[in-house]
Amino acid sequence: MPEDLTTQQPHPDGDLTLDEGWTGLCAGGDLIRALRRAAKQTQLWVEAEAGLGTGYLQRVEAGKVAQPTRETVERILAALDARHSERRLVLAQYGYALPTLPPTEAECEWARAEIAPDLLATPFPAYLLDCLHRLMSWNRLVPRMFGIVADDPTLGGLAGRSLPAAWFDPASTLPDRVADPDSFFPALIQTLRYEMRQYGAEPWQADILTELLPLPLFRHYWEMALQQPLAAISQRALVPIRLRVPRAGTLTFRLVSEPLTRDHRFRTIGFVPADTAAMQWCVDVSCNNAAGDDRERHVT
Repeated sequence: MPEDLTTQQPHPDGDLTLDEGWTGLCAGGDLIRALRRAAKQTQLWVEAEAGLGTGYLQRVEAGKVAQPTRETVERILAALDARHSERRLVLAQYGYALPTLPPTEAECEWARAEIAPDLLATPFPAYLLDCLHRLMSWNRLVPRMFGIVADDPTLGGLAGRSLPAAWFDPASTLPDRVADPDSFFPALIQTLRYEMRQYGAEPWQADILTELLPLPLFRHYWEMALQQPLAAISQRALVPIRLRVPRAGTLTFRLVSEPLTRDHRFRTIGFVPADTAAMQWCVDVSCNNAAGDDRERHVT
């Protein structure tokens, strides 16, 4: 029988997420069940929202409907407010491909809201990028690291812009922050190539290079990088980067990247302090901001 509409029993594994409870699940019905339980919804509720007959979702989750139509699966996922990576994984189990498109403005707004608590709690500079490498949001340490007025909602014109383009653009202030260009820029190119490879031949990928190649600094390091094989990993965290931080001197960081669990088109980039001076700077800036306004700045 379908699960009761008013009583949702807790799942023994807790609230399943794409990165945790989904590990090892292979059938489409298993994935939908995990997604529904993570959303804390009953089968009857989803059936009502998706316009399905009573008991149909139970049969899908049990694997008794071997090949539901794409429209049916999409309606189930829409009822559960499934995000891009969740939809892509579930649809693939039924043989349906989901192209990766740049996020819509509504999806960007969701990502900003989703990551805001984490950015606020991060004790080192961190920001959110989308798959076009556009800057979506950032925490309170980023303006200080870049030498930009803290309450500037555009972060000196960087908000919504391709951040790789800003690093290579001579009209931007970011290239002046790089203390060791022959280490930093090849590492940035390596990371860019790795991340572009993840999306294969999606047509919007060409737009990224169309914007970057006219920049002489980018072209120089890009042509050098093409002579080297692409590594199996992005190597972002392996290469320390040295930045000239206003009022602090040259500080050393290591970059870490984390995709958003529910939509891998978005990822956070964190500048983890890699020397004592950088650690102390992060502490000082965090303490100074704690006495003032801790609100995060987002693209509007």
